[in-house]
Amino acid sequence: MRGTHGFSTDQPRRRRVTLFGFGAAGVLIADNLGSSIASFTGYGFFANVTISFVLASTAVYFVVARGLWNIWPISLAIGSPPDLSGEWTGHLYTDTDEYDDEDVVAINELGYGLVKMEATLRIRQSWDRILVELVGPNSTSKSTGATILFDDGPPTLTYNYDNGGDDFHDELDQHAGTTTIEYDSETETLEGTYYTGPKRENYGRLEVERTL
Repeated sequence: MRGTHGFSTDQPRRRRVTLFGFGAAGVLIADNLGSSIASFTGYGFFANVTISFVLASTAVYFVVARGLWNIWPISLAIGSPPDLSGEWTGHLYTDTDEYDDEDVVAINELGYGLVKMEATLRIRQSWDRILVELVGPNSTSKSTGATILFDDGPPTLTYNYDNGGDDFHDELDQHAGTTTIEYDSETETLEGTYYTGPKRENYGRLEVERTL
């Protein structure tokens, strides 16, 4: 998955067991591929077909980790995190002092002096890789690292991000930050807080709902 990066979870042991399982499946495929094809087709010359363990285990990994990881009961067996991939739309509540009138939906709606702006969150995810992209009214940020906690309590995604800023908005220089959002599977929403580094010293809330 181009552009994505790895993420950590609170289930390292299950991930190690799963990787061992990928290797074991690779051994079985490498040792029995030719004879299985010969038995299935009735053509004995297929018995000489061979495949390396590395290629077999890599193929199993890509099939499961990229395509089958979120399908039950496979997801349960390999300790998959919640599937957050898709497009989420909602609002970003920020403590910014500078904004354009057309970007602001409401002011002080939360009672904390925050400005409410429309935002879209796009997530690409597989079993072990993810990319989180937040599209705001004036700039776009992309995740650089992430952690998904789901073993105890509601699933929570925490990710670090980098924002390239916007040349047309003096306040939006290049900056980095961290977002922590909680997933509600019943309402299909992500809600939480964010804060930025010393270049902006900005904070706020993010509330989005899955639309795609």
